[in-house]
Amino acid sequence: MRLTLCLGAVVGCLGFPTLALGQWTNVAPGLDYRRMDLPGPVKVFVARADRRLDTWTIDSMTSKGTIKGGFETVPDMVKRYDDTVTWDGRRYEIKIAINGDFHSGKTGYATGGQIIGGWYAKRYNDFGGLSAFFWTSDRRCAVGGDVLNGPKLQQVVFADKSAMNINKLNDQRERDELALYTSHWDRTTGTDNNGVEALVRMDEPVAVNPRKPGNRGVILKVADKTGSTSIPFDCVVLSAAGTAASRLLEHAKVGTEVHFDLRLDDLGVERYGLKPARWENVWGSLGATQNIVVDGKIPKHWEAKAARYAAEGKPHGSVKTDPRTAVAYNRDYVFFIVIDGRSPESIGMTYTQAAEFCKNELKADYAVLEDGGGSSTLWVDGQVKNTPSERNKDGKPGRLRAVANGSLIALVHPAKFSKVLKPSQSVKAKAELELKLGPGGEYAPAGKVAAGATGQILKHKLDGVYAKGANWWLIQSGETEGWAPETGLMTTE
Repeated sequence: MRLTLCLGAVVGCLGFPTLALGQWTNVAPGLDYRRMDLPGPVKVFVARADRRLDTWTIDSMTSKGTIKGGFETVPDMVKRYDDTVTWDGRRYEIKIAINGDFHSGKTGYATGGQIIGGWYAKRYNDFGGLSAFFWTSDRRCAVGGDVLNGPKLQQVVFADKSAMNINKLNDQRERDELALYTSHWDRTTGTDNNGVEALVRMDEPVAVNPRKPGNRGVILKVADKTGSTSIPFDCVVLSAAGTAASRLLEHAKVGTEVHFDLRLDDLGVERYGLKPARWENVWGSLGATQNIVVDGKIPKHWEAKAARYAAEGKPHGSVKTDPRTAVAYNRDYVFFIVIDGRSPESIGMTYTQAAEFCKNELKADYAVLEDGGGSSTLWVDGQVKNTPSERNKDGKPGRLRAVANGSLIALVHPAKFSKVLKPSQSVKAKAELELKLGPGGEYAPAGKVAAGATGQILKHKLDGVYAKGANWWLIQSGETEGWAPETGLMTTE
């Protein structure tokens, strides 16, 4: 208690005079790391990205590659997403990562929404008081407030100008509903055979608030009374049941265009001065749990709830010193922050202390908290820098907790292509090959082709793209279509 009170006094009156202030260490161009030892004692681990350089980007990642729910440690998620390519072939070299949003401890299903590489992967909670931190392809960052996003705002428009509202986005389709599935949901839609499904190849990611008339795709296949359609990385599936199935079957025609207009309205949060954010061009985003710095001020909107809890004889999380994970930013930098806690070496911080650290020490204008406690993990250039509070079998802290999702900062390398093969060329599998739903080993299987089986290179804008240590080609072999590594193919000529 005395340590906590002393730390609170230091924060509130003087800021943090450091016991041992480590120097910033350069990790990569524009990316730095520093550890700070503060009174309490409290250990803080900070990575920062210089917004004045355009060599890096921020994106989100999810456990097991699916937002359906699951668990994976931050280092394992980094391994999954490192050296992968974006929809236009650029390649990630991940340098910094942290854990992400609150989630169900039983299923790993995240509490809030998510955008991955420009793809709208999961809706945010309407009127949640806080939606997310986000980073855009034109290098803006912002904190979203109360939002509206859902069926009344989001639709698909067919070539005949008819439109259908999208009831579910990467969520279980119900009776008389139209659902939209991207590859972030799972390898297939997972639906039964009582509906209609249309496979659509996209020119670009299905995004939040796209330019009119919306993100364009072309319908490749329409299947009646069929479910569990596979979802390639550059495709989406429109899946309908009941009355919605009849409408989808009427308007969705193979070879025709469709446009997706997935609108999200941000209302800000007036009670503590958060203005509405512009969600155009959002590239990476995860739901967040608390606003702790807004426009250079600490709103302390949690104090009333803390008082109610105290009256009931139980402490609210905002007044407990705990491990914390935060994202903060100002005009020059974005910061990923982890604060260790629940140990004699580092007791953690309250909401207010974390806010004052971000505001006073980092000079942040905005900051949000992510999931904390045993989930708090900061990974930098191959190493977990903090000591997570989860206990190992020997009772000592440091065990990595598997979580639902996370955020990353990566260097972005230009797309690199092979010229060894070419579209329409006949090829043969050198050995049995497992084709993938996308160009990279992290994608789910699309099917197998036997050793010696012949196929043909299909024309695709990413033909020959380099990812995950190999060059990849989209091929058709019999009824199976998928991506194969160049090393597994040979020409038949």
